[in-house]
Amino acid sequence: MRRLPPLNSLRAFEATARLQGVQRASEELHVTHGAISRQLKQLEAWLGVTLFDRSARNISVNSAGENYLKTISSALDLIAQGSENLQHLKTENTLGIATTHSIASKWLMDKLNLFSQISAETEVWLSLEQRSTDFGATGIDLAIRMGHGPWPDLHCLPLLQDRLIPVCSPTLLSQECRLEKPADLAKFTLLHDRDPETQWQSWFTANQLELIDITKGPRYTSSDILLNSAINGQGVALVSEVLATADLAQQRLLQPLPQSVDLGVYFWLVMPREKYQQPQVRRFCDWLLANVKG
Repeated sequence: MRRLPPLNSLRAFEATARLQGVQRASEELHVTHGAISRQLKQLEAWLGVTLFDRSARNISVNSAGENYLKTISSALDLIAQGSENLQHLKTENTLGIATTHSIASKWLMDKLNLFSQISAETEVWLSLEQRSTDFGATGIDLAIRMGHGPWPDLHCLPLLQDRLIPVCSPTLLSQECRLEKPADLAKFTLLHDRDPETQWQSWFTANQLELIDITKGPRYTSSDILLNSAINGQGVALVSEVLATADLAQQRLLQPLPQSVDLGVYFWLVMPREKYQQPQVRRFCDWLLANVKG
């Protein structure tokens, strides 16, 4: 085990000797004049060597202190440089991603698990948000966003096309209550997102269908809650096909009617333009675009 003097005493000594005064050292280290003086005396007591010449009004480093200063300054420089190098390495290997809870839980997590297998050195930090991403926030490099992009002042990469499809639990359907044509929806509870009239009305209008009463039924603020409500047999939901893919594949949901609403490119990778130049960001974007449907 190394026998080392107290680190705070070494910092106080180095600052005092380098700046040639206790007051300047106290200002740099943001501690009191008295605290610096106590640290210097503690260090001298630990070493058993006087490092400063003192008078009533002045303190100056002596020859022993000057020699010690060279050693301590070099050691602190090495510690500072090593710490900076480590922080830089962590920054290079850390990827901050922001997206909604729905995208994360229903689509992205499986992708991140695959990415970690081929890029174990990259540490992903996932931030969940419902509104536009604040790229000024610490650690956020890119976002996965749903909507009709691109967005100005951001580097936008089209990720996936999407459409709205009706889904429900297999347990919801029975011989007594079949769902074979759009008009049959009038016999079921319709599940809505936060803007119910827009989505269901778009579905009826886009497919030139006779509109039924779509004003009733529970409303949900996020797509994952809407999907889970449909899985639990609470009604028929109109949802993103991308977000419903896993539940459809595992037969937790089925699509009882073929009609849909085409949304075009609706999933996007977005980031500040300077972020796209960073190697870890570019590497993830390239990988995700190549494996987006895997």
